[in-house]
Amino acid sequence: MIVGIDAGNYRVKVCGPQGLDIFSSTLGEFRERRIKNTPGKDDMIFEFEGRKGFAGSLADAESEFGGSIMGDSKAHEDAKLRIFLALHRYSQTTNQFQIIVGQPISKHTEEEKKRIKDMLKGSHEITVNDKTKVIRITHVEVAAEGGASFWSKPKDGLVRIIDVGSATVNCASLLNKRYIDKDSFTLPFGLNTVVSSDLSALARGIVTHTTKKWNNTDKGYLVGGAAEKLLPYIQQYYPNIEVMKPMLECGDDPIYANAIGFYKIGCSVYGKVNQK
Repeated sequence: MIVGIDAGNYRVKVCGPQGLDIFSSTLGEFRERRIKNTPGKDDMIFEFEGRKGFAGSLADAESEFGGSIMGDSKAHEDAKLRIFLALHRYSQTTNQFQIIVGQPISKHTEEEKKRIKDMLKGSHEITVNDKTKVIRITHVEVAAEGGASFWSKPKDGLVRIIDVGSATVNCASLLNKRYIDKDSFTLPFGLNTVVSSDLSALARGIVTHTTKKWNNTDKGYLVGGAAEKLLPYIQQYYPNIEVMKPMLECGDDPIYANAIGFYKIGCSVYGKVNQK
């Protein structure tokens, strides 16, 4: 099965032939609880490579040291665990996958991509809520976050993409469906890494950096879970930027733009073989 996984620091988003999935990225320590609620859909107790803990909404509620490792690279163990949690949830008809995952533009290098591929490929056993599965990843490709969302709604001409995440803002540029590397970059802040909650200030911070390379008349897309709320502030500087509405039958929420883009890249790279 071909699956696109956006293992974000706030939410994990998944797209594949079985539709969309989303859950909290929070990981935390395990402990025995005195009071137990009826498990929710996103409550997870996991065991993976000698590590046991809470994940998803259970970690949000019950872990004292829960959270997500932030940064400009996904080549780390928390991202790996989030990806295997996603595949465990998605593996209802198969345990064998070809996946596309993301990496911020600033660290989208051959060395970092190799590290991600090496840590994901192969067979891995994971137990979630007492259900053990062996997940086999046969192929991995690593796409540029932000830029990959373009493929969820591609168009010709010059396109700027602002992908606002919890830890980073990926700013991508494409011309006639080809990446412009010199005009693409990652900003080292995001919705959950700044003290201020002022969206207008966040928008100004983004514009302060992007206008060094971009023109205020450029057209493009705003991507991410906060896209709708942030749009009015971004449009004060970039009036031709609009919210990305991915082209997929099962959903058009901009929070899924990268995951849908990854999936469409996967279908192109791997072909539409054995997807059902």
